[in-house]
Amino acid sequence: MFDKLKMIKQAKEMQSKMSELEITHEANGLKITANGKMEILSLAITNENLLQDQDKLERFIKQEVNAAIQKAQKESAMKMRSDFSGMF
Repeated sequence: MFDKLKMIKQAKEMQSKMSELEITHEANGLKITANGKMEILSLAITNENLLQDQDKLERFIKQEVNAAIQKAQKESAMKMRSDFSGMF
């Protein structure tokens, strides 16, 4: 019973830490910041030329959002490994 409560508490702490983790990815004229919960916090167009070509802009947004999420997933996994390595 106490082990379950301890695990629930640890899971909530980890969720809190993941929401605080911010990862920024910048490429192709876009700057995207995501958190450890894979939520996009901000998206900025850093190359104004992209505003002239909607198809290119949409393609780059999709590509770079996916890259930012992958980066956030990797960094979150590394953080979880380091935080949980001492627990077991």
